[in-house]
Amino acid sequence: MSKIYEALKKAEQDRERVRVQSTPAVTPVVSGAARTNVIDEEYQKLRASLVSIAVPSGLHTVLVSSPNHREGATTVAIGLASALGRDRESRVLLVEGNWRTPSFRSILPLTGDSGLIDLAAGRAAPEALATRLEDLNISVIPAGTAPAQTVDFEVVDSLMARLRSQFDFIVVDGPPVNSYADASVLATKVDGVILVVEADNTPVLDAENAKRQLGKVGARILGVVLNRRRNYIPAFIESLL
Repeated sequence: MSKIYEALKKAEQDRERVRVQSTPAVTPVVSGAARTNVIDEEYQKLRASLVSIAVPSGLHTVLVSSPNHREGATTVAIGLASALGRDRESRVLLVEGNWRTPSFRSILPLTGDSGLIDLAAGRAAPEALATRLEDLNISVIPAGTAPAQTVDFEVVDSLMARLRSQFDFIVVDGPPVNSYADASVLATKVDGVILVVEADNTPVLDAENAKRQLGKVGARILGVVLNRRRNYIPAFIESLL
């Protein structure tokens, strides 16, 4: 039984237990600052796990994807890149590989208009794509000026090959595996894949199918992020466990 199945099955069982309780579960009140610190710590753990794999194996490029839409892959990709950028000596690039439903421009303070779509269409040069975000110590290449149904993967492959020597880590935000073939193709252009699944939402079969699709193309799955996990244990009890 895979770790993906076990994690999601446990999340489903937890959700069902909460649903059938006659009284509502007590949720501890967490301040905004405390919650931010907890989230930041989780991304630092994810960074540490990735670096522990990357250093001995020479891993530089990572695709972050999910089985379906709206399961948090973009948030995790941005969070991971930002965590990697905490090391001021690291050169980190974040690439928006989800050109079907791009969202970087609504999240990040990007200034340029060009992106992967424009490069593939011959409207932009590779050196004009990246926007530098000094506060996060990362560079960002967005999808482009408008959503696209397809992009020339040879152009993407050539760009990735060119950028490998310029950055220590390249994090690619990919489209959902079960929705588009793009994710499986992108998985063959990187050193490894992080699969994001949403607790209480992603069906087990969808997660297994995404894993199977990535396996068919020989993708190396580095790990699974169980996103938006609810904590059903009050904080003061969890601290005693």
